[in-house]
Amino acid sequence: MNAFCHADFRIPGPIMVKLFPDRLEISNNGGFIAGITPNNILHHQPAARNPLLVEALTRLRLVNRGNLGINRMFNALLMEGKEPPIIQEIGESVVVTFLKRELNAAFRLFVAEESKRGKIFAVDELLLLQYLLRHPEVDTATASVLCQRSETEIRERLAAMESQGYIEHGGTKRGAYWCIDPALHANLAGDGQAEKRRRIDWEAAKTRVLSILMERAKRGEPGLTNKEIRQVTHFDRSQAYRLMTELRGENPAVKPSGRGRYTHYDYCE
Repeated sequence: MNAFCHADFRIPGPIMVKLFPDRLEISNNGGFIAGITPNNILHHQPAARNPLLVEALTRLRLVNRGNLGINRMFNALLMEGKEPPIIQEIGESVVVTFLKRELNAAFRLFVAEESKRGKIFAVDELLLLQYLLRHPEVDTATASVLCQRSETEIRERLAAMESQGYIEHGGTKRGAYWCIDPALHANLAGDGQAEKRRRIDWEAAKTRVLSILMERAKRGEPGLTNKEIRQVTHFDRSQAYRLMTELRGENPAVKPSGRGRYTHYDYCE
């Protein structure tokens, strides 16, 4: 119905529904209007191409007057643990792709139980939780693109989710990142990989630390302290020390200064 409502009937052609083994595609003629794009459609002010058609379908109770189609579409999939639809503008048509995915019963139950406690997840929160079930972490820039929000807005949402116990925060400033609470991950994923997904892979940890040191050096900022390295890697003191010893051996540009708990590391080319 959404494709029917937003079709440009000046362009000949049907509403297409294509079923493939791994996906469902729905397309209609006519591109986006009123400044809407695939990258802002989640939160853009709704715009009706055919207002009289929408009014008629609303009276027939076939569509919702509030123009909530996109949010409902995203919510319906995300609440079941599935990936959100892929929305594309191709030439003078809009194509929406629904990937074939299995229902995540644990996630659906989690959403239902939280709802009973009075917590109704917004689409941003569902997007972030689903992303973190598939990826070890998310940074501010990635979360901003994922949720189609400004970095200021997304930081507020991430902070709220952290205060509610859904996610954890590590790193500082531009090196900040968030990962899903390990107990929650174990409950939702059920694969026993929560700790592994929290960046305890040794080589990945070294790469992460080196990347942050290089970025800070480019910006003329101080490097990382021992405490910050433990936050970035989720390692204990002994592990962090061994990690930095290896990293210094492999990268002579990584230089320590200070002693003991006051040691910090910089990247000096």
